[in-house]
Amino acid sequence: MLKKYAIIYVVTFWCFLISSSSIASEHPIEMLENITKNVMIKLKDNSQTLKHEPENVYPIIDTIILPHIDFHAMARWTVGRNAWHAADDTTREAFVCEFRNFIVKNYTHFLIKFRNEKVAFFPLRQKIKDQQEIRVSSEIKKESGTPIRMDYRLIRRDNAWRVFDIIVEDVSLLKGYKNQFANAVKKGGIPAVIEAIRHQR
Repeated sequence: MLKKYAIIYVVTFWCFLISSSSIASEHPIEMLENITKNVMIKLKDNSQTLKHEPENVYPIIDTIILPHIDFHAMARWTVGRNAWHAADDTTREAFVCEFRNFIVKNYTHFLIKFRNEKVAFFPLRQKIKDQQEIRVSSEIKKESGTPIRMDYRLIRRDNAWRVFDIIVEDVSLLKGYKNQFANAVKKGGIPAVIEAIRHQR
C-alpha cells in the first residue's frame, strides 16, 4: 500500500511540474511539451548540486511551478463548500498557505529524482475555445516498467490555465486529501484542518 501511494506522490508532483506555465492562449499540449522539456533541462543541469543540496530545488518550485497551481480551488474543494463559506477570509488564507506548504513538503524530494522520464500526451477530447475547465490525459514512460496513466484538470483563471486536480491511475489527488481531512472538517472546520496539517510537520 505504501509503495502504491509513493508512486502516486511521484506522479502527482510530475503533473505539477509539467503544468507549470499554463498560458490560456497557448494550446495546452504544446505548452506542456515545452515546459516539460525546459524544466527537465534545468534539473539535469543542476543534478549534481541537487544530490548534495536538495533544498536548491525550491527556487525551481517557487518560480516555475507554484504560481500556476490554483491552490485556492484545491483548498476549497478539499474542505468542502460548507466549511469554506463558514470561515472568514483570514482563516481561508491561512489554510491555503498551510495547504500549499503541506503539498510542497510532501512532493519536493520526489522532484529531484526525475531525470529520463518521457511523457506522451493524448489529443484533447473537447475544444478548448470556450471552456473554463479542461482535462488533459497523458502517459509517463519510465526507463523500465509499465507506463503510468495520468490525467490532470486545469481551470482558466485570469486568462491562464492552472492545475487544480490530478488523477493518477484513476486516483484523484483532491479526493485523497478530502478523505484525509474529513474528520477534522467535521470536528472543527478549517481551523481544525490547519491544526491537523501542522501536527504532521
